[in-house]
Amino acid sequence: MKIPTQYQILLLAMTTFVAGANEYILAGILDLVAPGLGAPVSLTGQLITLYAFVYGLCVPIVIALTSHIGRRTVMITAMTIYGLASLLTLPVSDFWTFIPVRIIQALSGGTAVVTALSTAATLAGSQRQGRAIATVIMGFTASLIVAVPIGREIALRFGWHAVFPLVGLLSLLTALSHRFVLPALSPAASIPLREQLALVRRPAVLGGLLVTVLWMAGYVMTYSYLTPYLIEVQHLPGAWISPVLLVFGMSSLIGSRLGGSRTDRHGFHSTLTRSKLLQMAFLVALPLAAWLAPAGSLATTTLILVLWSISAWAAGPAQQVRAAALVPGAQGVLVGLNQSAMQIGIATGTALGGIVAQTIGLADLPWLSATLILLSLALMAILRGRATHSRASVGAGLLADGQDTRSPVL
Repeated sequence: MKIPTQYQILLLAMTTFVAGANEYILAGILDLVAPGLGAPVSLTGQLITLYAFVYGLCVPIVIALTSHIGRRTVMITAMTIYGLASLLTLPVSDFWTFIPVRIIQALSGGTAVVTALSTAATLAGSQRQGRAIATVIMGFTASLIVAVPIGREIALRFGWHAVFPLVGLLSLLTALSHRFVLPALSPAASIPLREQLALVRRPAVLGGLLVTVLWMAGYVMTYSYLTPYLIEVQHLPGAWISPVLLVFGMSSLIGSRLGGSRTDRHGFHSTLTRSKLLQMAFLVALPLAAWLAPAGSLATTTLILVLWSISAWAAGPAQQVRAAALVPGAQGVLVGLNQSAMQIGIATGTALGGIVAQTIGLADLPWLSATLILLSLALMAILRGRATHSRASVGAGLLADGQDTRSPVL
């Protein structure tokens, strides 16, 4: 019996949910994991950096090496390895033994996510590509909604060691579901690794990926240290952190859906521009709220976080569609490269955030996040201007030769 496409895409979203859980949960329980590993929060936070760097730099190689294998097989294998690696966290008791586990999680989880995103775009077709990608990205937002606050509550009651093995069991269940829900998918369109590297060297592609890096670094610089920031700077009671994280995650779900629909209706450029401007405004509002209410204001801080989350996650689908459109015929590779760029952004933002938290202080994180997003927006505008100028120059030449110059402006 053929499973309807929408259910297949929902299962792909489950894949990103499980893959996002381990990455995002650590940010939500950083203050609990650090003492358990015998390391400071700033050093423990670098486990997020490690995961993201391995994902960003090594997953494209894994994708290239497995491009001759059916995509369903790739996802089943990757999610199985991911689940087993998560179970291995149970005996971990210090920072250094956690490192190899995070590396295996990053390689396997990243491979599953990239394959899921490119598969969703293929299954949905070009007319519903934005919504399909938004649905799969909703897996990440759902991990914010469910996994982070629930993971924190589990860690508070049973210890942080109980959290990751539960994710591992869910990963194994997801791998089993792939076998019965997804069709026997053909291998991804294969582009040799050397050609992929040549693709990255194109100025338009490199610039486009740098836009993603700056945007994501701006988001995670504050998000990765959000729990200690809310406690130490915004002075929120510790008992309210889990509910606030739950509301934050629910807001990201709204943002992702709005971003996908708006991208399909109005295009990625308009969606990205508006969402980034709003992100900067709400990030700046956080320190201003702390200055206006030194004793802390739960309602005001939560409202700002809700608006920040919606605007930030609205950019996700648009960023994916923008990357996929950079070079015709290389959609699958570009989606994978964009995921790598996002992870490099996560690694960069988390690393910089740790340095800032340790040297300058947590209070300055939102200002620096807003600055990075501003740089992302400025670079996007520069690249768009150059592309428009280049098309105009080429069009003028073709017009002189009597050729049709009509083409969409990306």
